Amino acid sequence: MAQSNIYIGLTAEDLRVRLHILTTFLIVFGLTALYSISDNPLSIESSFMRQFIFMIFSFIIYLFVRRVSLKAIHDNSTMIFLFTIGLCLVPFFLPKVEYTYRWIDLNFMTIQPSEYLKIGLIIVIAKYLSDNQIKIKTKSIIIIPGLLTFFAAIIVLQQPDLGTAAIVCAPLIPMLLWAGVNAFILFLIIAPIITIIAASNSVIFSVWAVIMFLCFLVARPGVVPGSILYFSNIFAGLLTPFAWNILTEYQKQRVLTFLNPDLDPMGSAYHIIQSVTAIGSGGFFGKGFEQGSQTQLKFLPVQESDFILSVIAEEFGFLGIMIVMAVFFLFIKTLLDIAFKCSDYFSSIVIIGLASIFLSHLFVNSAMTVGLIPVKGLPLPFVSAGGSFLLSCFIMLALITNLSENS
Repeated sequence: MAQSNIYIGLTAEDLRVRLHILTTFLIVFGLTALYSISDNPLSIESSFMRQFIFMIFSFIIYLFVRRVSLKAIHDNSTMIFLFTIGLCLVPFFLPKVEYTYRWIDLNFMTIQPSEYLKIGLIIVIAKYLSDNQIKIKTKSIIIIPGLLTFFAAIIVLQQPDLGTAAIVCAPLIPMLLWAGVNAFILFLIIAPIITIIAASNSVIFSVWAVIMFLCFLVARPGVVPGSILYFSNIFAGLLTPFAWNILTEYQKQRVLTFLNPDLDPMGSAYHIIQSVTAIGSGGFFGKGFEQGSQTQLKFLPVQESDFILSVIAEEFGFLGIMIVMAVFFLFIKTLLDIAFKCSDYFSSIVIIGLASIFLSHLFVNSAMTVGLIPVKGLPLPFVSAGGSFLLSCFIMLALITNLSENS
């Protein structure tokens, strides 16, 4: 009854139309910001023109992916995942690009294969969960999805790309939860991670230990298994020094300067300082189109991709940011509505996974921009410049539309 009240007069086609209108707004807003910061916007070398060309190419791929049948996507999910894994391995056999193995240089453009690995991983996990619905309440159901995610994340970490590796892992919990996996089982997945992070502060660690204890009391897994699981998580806190040591030096520096930007104001903290300065100088209404001092004078680094929100904040103010955030909120809500209306189990899980990717990028990029988390180098969907990421966004949009139409 509640479902019918929510969706009175709202069809799947209505939701798809709304999704595409919101996407168009984000693209136009992004192109406007890129036009503003480009010295010569109509030059082929400008971020605006390159983004426009990539958008046309991405739209062509979008039309192609929309025509692929649901059965073909489901039946070939393993091959799709293995193909994206293979793409991620290619850069290790090529010369480094920007001191990493993240890119495949095609001369006329560079491809970041990990963007497509995220999609391949979601599809193969969705197939496994949909094919094993009868086992969905068992503890063993998380093993295969967990191993696949761990394998994919390890490959991305070796490139190295910590930010994308985190995004690769992000859809796992939402997909398992949406599929109907027991919530306590999911708690057991994330508890060790939280424990390791909380162990950096004795007070936070103590509070987290109490919270864990209460969760185990509510779940009642049994005295012996519950005790083993609880103290195993406590022991995980001792692994914090090990977790710190596996980070590369530049990753450690990012964390340290995030905690205290004054440690390196002209180095690794420079991005955050300039970003916060640009946002603060915009005020409520902004300085106006092409009037931002931080952006126009190029004080703000990587402003066409990682810090595009800072450009919007300086030139269009808090009002502009609120509009963009509202559109993204409606965008994510629309994805959830579409997943809810899908009659096909596989399709709904895929859409939830893709929605998690969009939401993760939105959260990380916006939090990074205002200095809430260390700089991760993750772009904003449909707004930031970047051919590989824009193409992956259009592929995800095509999959969502395709699965919604055919489920």
